[in-house]
Amino acid sequence: MLQKGIKVSYFVVRTGKRCILLFLLLVAVLSGNAQTVYTLDSCKAMSARDNLTVQNKRLAVEAAKQQQKEVFTKFFPTVSAMGAGFWLTNPMIDMDYDLGKLQIPIFSPVMISVDLPSIPMQMINGGIMGGITAVQPLFAGLRIVRGNQLAKLGYEAAELQLKLSEDEVATQVETYFWKIVMLKEKQKMLDALDRQLSHIAHDADAAVAAGVIKPSDKLQVELKRQELESGRIKVANGIRVCKMMLRQYARIPERDFDIEYDTLLLPDSPESYYMESSAAVGLRTESQLLDMQVKAAELQTQMEIGKHLPQVAVGAGYSAYLMDVNDYNTSSNHFGMVFGTVTVPITDWWGGGHAIKRCRINEQIARNEREQNLQLLEIQTEQTWNELYEAYQQLLIAQQSVALAKENLRLQSDYYEAGTSTLSDLLNAQSQLQQSTDSFTEAYTDYQLKKNLYLKRSGR
Repeated sequence: MLQKGIKVSYFVVRTGKRCILLFLLLVAVLSGNAQTVYTLDSCKAMSARDNLTVQNKRLAVEAAKQQQKEVFTKFFPTVSAMGAGFWLTNPMIDMDYDLGKLQIPIFSPVMISVDLPSIPMQMINGGIMGGITAVQPLFAGLRIVRGNQLAKLGYEAAELQLKLSEDEVATQVETYFWKIVMLKEKQKMLDALDRQLSHIAHDADAAVAAGVIKPSDKLQVELKRQELESGRIKVANGIRVCKMMLRQYARIPERDFDIEYDTLLLPDSPESYYMESSAAVGLRTESQLLDMQVKAAELQTQMEIGKHLPQVAVGAGYSAYLMDVNDYNTSSNHFGMVFGTVTVPITDWWGGGHAIKRCRINEQIARNEREQNLQLLEIQTEQTWNELYEAYQQLLIAQQSVALAKENLRLQSDYYEAGTSTLSDLLNAQSQLQQSTDSFTEAYTDYQLKKNLYLKRSGR
């Protein structure tokens, strides 16, 4: 008896281990097949961090920062060094120096003239030289100052361009996210209608067998189910394409993922979002860029004026050389120096006056473009508000249509059960509910997109 008990216990233990092992394997398989779920906020955060367009704009900001640092170095002295060496195949100076004649007095007035020999002279066979010079500009027509202001303006503009790119990418992410939401809601509706049609088809089989309805009525149910299946295929394909686009903009690593969103409930009125268009334009990034465009044109004019002003600089240098005079002698020296320069571009004013007038004209063009674009931005903001308000009104109408379609389907179902309504009436009521539900989903997603767009176009 004891031996049997031991065998039974051993069997139970082994069986328990196998069950635990199978359970763990099942959990691992289910975990491996689980889809990663993303919300709209997580998709927008990923796009702001990883989207390639945003990354390029971020690199452009860094490039503008480096350019700003580069221009700042123009305040520092310009230091240059020079070195040279040479060696000649023949001496640079090769000549015979004639000593002439030597006059030796013997007794007056007798002189003896003696011809002296010529002396060959060969000098400078080669040498090396070098020097270093530092020049500090004191006044360059304020071009260095204006150049630094332009570089700073370019850096600030690059940052604003980055913000614009982030907003544009976020808009695309929102668009495809809400398209997926719309298609998933349509998919839910198709599934619900298919379940209802399965129940109706079961009742229709019994009714045909009992001779209550004609076989052609049963065929209407099958045709409706085929229509739903066709719609389901289109919706599934639309979801797949929108997920691909969302994955590209948000840089989602997984190919197979899902999204999470709240239940589609009627939102509050958008009246609380309204802002005067003139005030909203002042908060927009585009408005700041237009101001910078005018400022850049003004700085360009100042830079052009600076080109035609006197240039003042001071400097210092140090030089040294070593010359191989001949086979027996070398010559070397070193020295320092300080100097100042004043450059007056006299003839540049012949064309400089016209260049300055051209820059003034460009300034006015920039101001006109700013004024025109601000007006267009104000119109665009007001139009976006009208579209948002219209989208909310359409959403209210769609919600009422859904309520009416549900009530009509309930009544037609009751009438059909009571035998006072035909199967065609019931199927038509289902189609009306599907259409009204799809219209509500489309109106809801359109409202969300219009709301987010209006908030962006009002600087929020």
